[in-house]
Amino acid sequence: MAPSNLVELRPNRRLLDHEFEGYKLNLNALPQHSLELNTPVDRLYPDEVQYSFVHAKLFALHNHLIIDHWDHAFNYYYIDNNQQVRNITFENINSTFQQAVVYDVPAHVERKSGHFNLCLLFPSCTLAVISDGTGYLHIVDTGLRNKPATEKQTWNTSHSSLALGDGKYFVVVDSRVQSKDNKEVLHCLLQSIEQNDKHFNSVLTWITYENDGQGWVQAALKQVQGKGIVHYAAIEGSCSALYIASDNLFKFTLDSENDISEPKKEQPRQIIYTWLQTADDITITLQLENNFDKKLLHVNVSPLNIKISYAGKDFVCGKMKNKVDSELTTWNVGESGQVDVLITKSESMMWDELIEGGDKTGEHILDPSLVEEVHRRLMHLCAETEVTADQSVPGLSTQELEECDAASEEDTVLVRLDAINHEITHRVPLSVHQFLFNLKLETQEVPALCLRHDVDACIWQPYSQLINADTWPIKHQGTLMAFGYVQSSKQNRKFVTCPPNFAYSVVCEALRHVFIYKSTNNSDCQLRKRTGGSMKNVKVGQQYVLNVEKNGEVLGINATNEYLFILTEKKLLVIEML
Repeated sequence: MAPSNLVELRPNRRLLDHEFEGYKLNLNALPQHSLELNTPVDRLYPDEVQYSFVHAKLFALHNHLIIDHWDHAFNYYYIDNNQQVRNITFENINSTFQQAVVYDVPAHVERKSGHFNLCLLFPSCTLAVISDGTGYLHIVDTGLRNKPATEKQTWNTSHSSLALGDGKYFVVVDSRVQSKDNKEVLHCLLQSIEQNDKHFNSVLTWITYENDGQGWVQAALKQVQGKGIVHYAAIEGSCSALYIASDNLFKFTLDSENDISEPKKEQPRQIIYTWLQTADDITITLQLENNFDKKLLHVNVSPLNIKISYAGKDFVCGKMKNKVDSELTTWNVGESGQVDVLITKSESMMWDELIEGGDKTGEHILDPSLVEEVHRRLMHLCAETEVTADQSVPGLSTQELEECDAASEEDTVLVRLDAINHEITHRVPLSVHQFLFNLKLETQEVPALCLRHDVDACIWQPYSQLINADTWPIKHQGTLMAFGYVQSSKQNRKFVTCPPNFAYSVVCEALRHVFIYKSTNNSDCQLRKRTGGSMKNVKVGQQYVLNVEKNGEVLGINATNEYLFILTEKKLLVIEML
């Protein structure tokens, strides 16, 4: 199996502001509007067979407020307890609402243990994908949706099927449409949970449907599995790979189009010589066979090439990493058959390899004297070493650290899984970049990831891998100042989000408060240092706190550049953010 490329996330310094100090509480009320829901939101709770942490997260963080990214108006959808899709249009000019039922989800099966919440996604401007939580996936023809709720046409079901078979329940994670060979191709990514003897596995199923004008037909099915939680999953824009962020690696277990080959085990290295070095020379050591003949040993060293052979067998052969003084080369053959070849370097320096490009048959051995010197220089870092009075070292108390400063115990990795060869082509370690949330920035691209970077939170947008290149572009699009720090203190947070222009960020609790952080710099604010007592101008943002307790539990949230939309058990709240 080919090694995967390691991708390093390097923030754009122009999008960071190290002078930003934090947020100051603003007691002014933000203008808001509300709409009483005609029918409550359809909502399921995990039952006795859905007791894992994976289940708990899928149910608790399910966002029941669905936005149509293909429509630039404020058109939102939710599914009520009659399993009807309700469309709510907010008219921002006169601050009024329109609402209407646009689709009645076919009720094939009565709700029972193991079912999930209904899901609604919009893969294109005329299609919707709905899962009813009971195993059925519906492909729905919506027509153009860029109209107010009361003027929309009724949606029609184009295709319905048990996507994973009888008794297999799932939620829809991602979907997208592409044109291929005069056919409309729909890709759907489903997440289900399977239990084995020891733990719960997350299963991601990639189903492909095709429509040649005669109706939708399933064309392909792929599955990947892994242990534990999936923080992020999406189908690449070119539909040639999967992006998955999780604490455990996922691998393909099923592909109806391409055979899945087991990764070849690497053969153990056969070491036939060793080499050690100092700054000035290199010693190559090899062992000859019993009853050796010195006349059959040949050592040829030029300034850049080396060849050591015995009886026609090459032990060392190739171009060296750097130049040597070939005239000073010597060698010695011991009675046991051990051959030591001493080569003098042209320049005094350490080499990272003997043969350019590496040699699997050779092993680099560190010089014991060099190892001792390194240990001596690092001795002051050892806990057992006494620090004398003249070696003053600043102390670090763990009591000075806060809980949010602790390193993550999870080894989270974002990977790109190629759909053809089933291998991980790229890895992005996220252990020091805590995953916070994802949001849609571009209609045709996968959702962007919000990752903690020190005290800030950086928004990263993955793009499709470049053609005929090994590069996986992931671009830093924006920064939420100090948000990585402030969100970590909100232990009761349920939803976390921000708008596409990153003007503010939101932490939403399930029952009581919504915290809004507007990062618009205010340099007129003055703060006094506790120790010095002097006043200075600092850059701060504004923090707003909303109490939504009287409206019931928060079930969904979406942030736009102008408004923050909050769906509760009783109302849809609209908060003006301009």
